[in-house]
Amino acid sequence: MSCPACAPSAPPSAALDRPGVQPTILLVGNPNVGKSTLFNLVTGARQAVVNAPGTTVEVMAGTWSSLGARVLDLPGTYSLIAASIDEQVVVDTLAGAPGSFTDPARGLGVDLVLAVLDATALTRSLYLLGQIARTGRPVAAVITLADVAEREGETIDVSSLSRTLGIPMMVVDPRTRAGIAGLDDMVRAALVQRPRVVGVDPDPAAPGYNQVAAAAAASTRAADADRDCGCGQGPDCRTREPAPDSTIAAACAAETQDARADDLFAWVDAVEAEAFGARVDRAALSRSDRIDRLLLHPVVGIPVFFALMWLLFKVAGEWVGPVQDLFDSFFTNEDPGAVSLAAGVNVVLDFFGWGDTWLHGLLVGGLCTGLGVVASFLPLMFVIFLLISILEDSGYMVRAAFLGDRVMRAIGLDGRVIMPLIMGFGCNLPSLAAARTLPSASQRLVTTLITPYTSCAARLTIYLMIARIFFPDHAGTVIFGLYLLSLALVVVAALILKPFITKGEAQAPLMLVLPAYQTPRVLVTLKNTWMRAWAFVTGAGKIIVVMTLVVWLMSAIPTASGHSFADEDLAMEDSLYGATAQVLEPVFAPTGFGEWHMTGALMTGFVAKETVISSIVTSYNLDPSVDGGDAEDGGDDLGSLPELVTESFTKSAGDAAPVAAFAFLVFVLAYTPCLATVAEQARQIGGKTTAVAVVVQLVAAWALAVAIFQIGRLFW
Repeated sequence: MSCPACAPSAPPSAALDRPGVQPTILLVGNPNVGKSTLFNLVTGARQAVVNAPGTTVEVMAGTWSSLGARVLDLPGTYSLIAASIDEQVVVDTLAGAPGSFTDPARGLGVDLVLAVLDATALTRSLYLLGQIARTGRPVAAVITLADVAEREGETIDVSSLSRTLGIPMMVVDPRTRAGIAGLDDMVRAALVQRPRVVGVDPDPAAPGYNQVAAAAAASTRAADADRDCGCGQGPDCRTREPAPDSTIAAACAAETQDARADDLFAWVDAVEAEAFGARVDRAALSRSDRIDRLLLHPVVGIPVFFALMWLLFKVAGEWVGPVQDLFDSFFTNEDPGAVSLAAGVNVVLDFFGWGDTWLHGLLVGGLCTGLGVVASFLPLMFVIFLLISILEDSGYMVRAAFLGDRVMRAIGLDGRVIMPLIMGFGCNLPSLAAARTLPSASQRLVTTLITPYTSCAARLTIYLMIARIFFPDHAGTVIFGLYLLSLALVVVAALILKPFITKGEAQAPLMLVLPAYQTPRVLVTLKNTWMRAWAFVTGAGKIIVVMTLVVWLMSAIPTASGHSFADEDLAMEDSLYGATAQVLEPVFAPTGFGEWHMTGALMTGFVAKETVISSIVTSYNLDPSVDGGDAEDGGDDLGSLPELVTESFTKSAGDAAPVAAFAFLVFVLAYTPCLATVAEQARQIGGKTTAVAVVVQLVAAWALAVAIFQIGRLFW
């Protein structure tokens, strides 16, 4: 096995006592052990989400406030034998590989690995600790979930375990802050002493190995100076000049990966025997096991899962609506005396005599509207993230993955993808947010790309309006068919991407460690929820505001003579917006809805699907509150709108207007859901990949609409 990290590197920064040097601490541990909660606790607000160099893998980086140390919260992993990009990021960061977070060429290093051990699965955690020790890095440890282990009859003797391992360790509960008081002192001392695990030597063939760290470890073990390093190169080989990869591979060839694993398991057994003595396995089922007998039952478990999803949609789709309106009105309500940004802007503009100028339209119709759209998403995202956090912290999220695994494997994914996709039928934004928690980078990418095909609730009002106009006796059937088509598009898209991105992923069995059920901690959950929601606002929100200003600007620029910029009497069709919509008419002529009222509505729908109906109403110069009835709510009272919409479709499709209307609905379903979704996609997978995805989706939606209209008109 090669040793890519054996090249000479600058020594890592050594301790807190060197002026101007910021120590680096890595948090490493299994998934779901409280590692990220501990990170949030010690860094407070001094943190940021960053992508690992050259990847889409997200890592939390921050500053340990009381120590002034740089902290990296690495992805959770069960082993340093990397089987995914996320796990490879952990290995590369430990090794200080070129281009990594700890690349010595950039003046960086690793001063301490703080291993987070799971008290409920200590054997598994000790195995990972042994792998970390083989990298040569100094290590300290904290044990979490001790309270859960104690409830199940497992007591951890931390003092005995610490003596056996030869490293400082303590029990902490990041969720309740228990044990946090002494953590600073322990880590501060460990940064100076640079402790090493007893009984496990650095191994040049081990994943994550760093020669400089291993040499430092050897220099602190005078008593072990004559010991063989375990790869057949003789005594004290770790302090030699680095050999070429081929030499190291040849020297270590005799010791296979299986043999190394056996050695580590033997070491773990010896540690547990020395620290705890004989341990008797209990035959009684734990509380989590008893709950799982119900929630993972094939008959009971699936209905419970869908009931939870229904509740999630109910909360996000209906109960949050009034709060969204309140947040939006805080920025957009122009009523005199209203407490809103728009009303305040009006007062200021009127004071200076600018109330009837283009500046009013820019600030109120553009900026305030854009901020209102972003603000209206904040409570939705907060509630969705809150519910996701509760499901994660309670331990149920991983059970949902188990339940959906068999279904998702048919399209090249695994069960962990099912919850983000189901959430997409409520809103694509929280669906993308949930996809960020997937451990596999390739499955995150595929989920991010196919999520827009899940028909979000915002599209439903469009379905209702068009279906009630053209298919009044079969509106329910038409809408049901659109949702079936949405599922089909998700499946087809995933199957198309499977050979290129997820090939082979679903062939391996889904290895899930079911954590013990816990009661989520209110303050910690709320803090994590707020951080996630605010990250969306500051990320996707900027793009939404900019694009809203662009749409306003297009509607304010006249293309016909006799009008000035932002003229109040400027009809929509005489603006740059209307002109652009008319330019698109030939493009959409083969779809049957190549008429500017419809193409213009699709343009604004790219910003937000909620604007499609209001754009249609406005494009006819109707008063939405009078002539448009309750169209925006998908209600029965559509005013004079049905006649006008029918006229538009008849103009472009003739007698096949109903076929064109259905093709229009299919295009609405299949093309880019909203600008907020695009912004979130760009934040997750990068601008270039998102741009390609948007183009592909637009072309696919157009081709599908053309096929439906051209074939359907033959039988109409």
